[in-house]
Amino acid sequence: MEDKVRAILPEEAKEAFDAIVEQRVLGAGNHISMVGDMITAIVERGVREQRSVISVIEDIVEVTDYFIATRGEASQAVSNAIRLMVHNIRDYSDWEMDKAAEAILMAKDSYAGTAAAAIEQCVAYGVRLAKDMENIFVYDYSSTVEKFLRRLGENGKNYQIYIAESRVIDGGKPFVKACQDAGHRIKFIPEASMMYYLKECDGAFMGAETFYPDGTGFNTTGSDIVGLICKYYGIPLYFLTPMIKVDIRPVTGGRKNLVFDDLKEKLSASWGGDIKTEGIDFVTPELIGVAPEFIRAFITEEGIIPSGQIYGISMEYSRKLGC
Repeated sequence: MEDKVRAILPEEAKEAFDAIVEQRVLGAGNHISMVGDMITAIVERGVREQRSVISVIEDIVEVTDYFIATRGEASQAVSNAIRLMVHNIRDYSDWEMDKAAEAILMAKDSYAGTAAAAIEQCVAYGVRLAKDMENIFVYDYSSTVEKFLRRLGENGKNYQIYIAESRVIDGGKPFVKACQDAGHRIKFIPEASMMYYLKECDGAFMGAETFYPDGTGFNTTGSDIVGLICKYYGIPLYFLTPMIKVDIRPVTGGRKNLVFDDLKEKLSASWGGDIKTEGIDFVTPELIGVAPEFIRAFITEEGIIPSGQIYGISMEYSRKLGC
């Protein structure tokens, strides 16, 4: 299926496809933007080659359905965003190519503008919240959290940022450049030492791949350990996320299927030839749920909402989306 979908794409879009599939680029926000770029590339090729509107729409639907079924299984934000970008796309089937192209790209760009404004508001609330902090802990990778780290300088000081290695996806590494650019002091630590260092922090921040209306937040494996440590030490844990990442399926009896990764190559890379990997199970979940009692609040475009109070806001937001 992967090869079939990749073959649909114009050459200029295949690099983005590979970067998502191979996890060379992380973060739901980045992936949504890259899927948007794929839609643009398919439309522009359709105009350039004067393809039929039907064929262009079918190509877009096949590519976007693939990412809803794969990347969207890990992050509801990806599914929600893609559905908004291609909303009513089949209505353009009998239009002229130029007119249909304009409508498809307008719908995609409309979502992008709304999403950017939402993230900007999330980051602004987070920066304001962190004003009186000195030592901040971040875990995993999130493009929203990266923007937050870059913007912290607006508070007029440099922070001590503790970045934990998120070994499942090398999630800590992308934060280092953002913190260097912002002038923060950096402490890069292995996950195994999180309990030792977290007690020095004023707050912990992470992104959310998805969250439930009951206040459960999903993030890379290890996030649940961060939650436990924060609760033990009384350190507030904040999930910095736009509302687009809400997953309301549990309200109607649905659930999220956890995504599992085979980490054989990553974990055994330095073993050497005298240790055989055959017969060893390296499979582990990519994402894990953090229970609401471990999360102080969700920092969203709607405000800083305690985990126990997010249900009503989530359901109202989902109604606006037409879910």
